[in-house]
Amino acid sequence: MISYENTGPQIKSAFSIATIASILPLLLLSVLVMPASSFPYAYSQAEIQGSKSMIWYDKALGINQNNVPALVQKGTDLVNQGEGQQAITWLDKALTIDPTNIMALESKGAALQEMGKYQDAIGLYDRVLAIDPTDVYALGGKAASLYGSGQFQQAVTWIDKALEIDPNDGKVLQVKQTLQEITN
Repeated sequence: MISYENTGPQIKSAFSIATIASILPLLLLSVLVMPASSFPYAYSQAEIQGSKSMIWYDKALGINQNNVPALVQKGTDLVNQGEGQQAITWLDKALTIDPTNIMALESKGAALQEMGKYQDAIGLYDRVLAIDPTDVYALGGKAASLYGSGQFQQAVTWIDKALEIDPNDGKVLQVKQTLQEITN
């Protein structure tokens, strides 16, 4: 689910319980045995403070570089930190392996949207909607991208579609209210 608050899009976790369970023993062992200074990562200390989970993703990817949930979640976390270009690198790796991964498509759409590449974001949301026409996140993301590109009336149409599916989604209702203020 996307959050349309001032901090940018926030996206749900891609890790399933099974995925977490499969890497948890390694993660616990590495935390207990290895000093923090020995973790290999290519991020500044500020980035690590923002998301210590990046170390976990790197560990999982060190075991299996084609671990789609780790690639997607790493990309998603980078989107949530405002690092769209870095996020796209990881999300593209995931999409190379699984081109229909909805979370990767939505996260990449959010990254492109944040970068002002609204038409590219709309294209990704359309890919998600071709897979699942009832995906409220993709409907809302498309509406937000249409809004960002100045297509206000089309944005209202797409946000209304999202509300038809989930009329109680508070975040979608917020976007609808904002769009109504602009278009009236």
